[in-house]
Amino acid sequence: METALARSALYNFLAAAFGEPPTAALVDSARAIIPALADAPLDDLQREYTRLLVGPGAGYIPPYASIYLHPAEAGKALLWGAEAARVESTYRAAGLEIAPGQPRLPDHLALELQFMQHLCACQADAALRGDMQEAAEWQARQEAFLQGHLLVWLSRFAAQVEQSARLPFYPTLINFTLDFIQSEIENLKAVAAL
Repeated sequence: METALARSALYNFLAAAFGEPPTAALVDSARAIIPALADAPLDDLQREYTRLLVGPGAGYIPPYASIYLHPAEAGKALLWGAEAARVESTYRAAGLEIAPGQPRLPDHLALELQFMQHLCACQADAALRGDMQEAAEWQARQEAFLQGHLLVWLSRFAAQVEQSARLPFYPTLINFTLDFIQSEIENLKAVAAL
């Protein structure tokens, strides 16, 4: 249960890091979690966030799974394609609805990381109640989502962030996220095999 809660908190942090412009508190938390993060003025990090993750313009790296998982038509990648609908359906199957007025599409990286936070929290809750069967079901959802969806596109996104970034903050953060997700899959498989 404690491990699931800690994982939930880390996913929540990562969702915030990729979902909103950085604040001083977020940068301090990031440096506490990832000591290798280089220092940069907050204003520079906020501009970098906007350039990389909000766009439009040169250097924009769309944080949407559909961009990386769907072939482009006429040279343009598609948003709100089959992948976004599939992810939204996955959220609904886990009891979540995207809040009305949410400006992000379902397959935005921040929402997908927030979904993982939810799955981990549900696992912890089930374990706390002593329902190990339900906890195992929540864990299986995590592994399926990570391996069958998030990891599939995240490495392509990470490579583009590394190419386009002017500061080391976001490449370090996305590589940490990618490494964490890869280790999550390995750990979830190992636990499921027990």
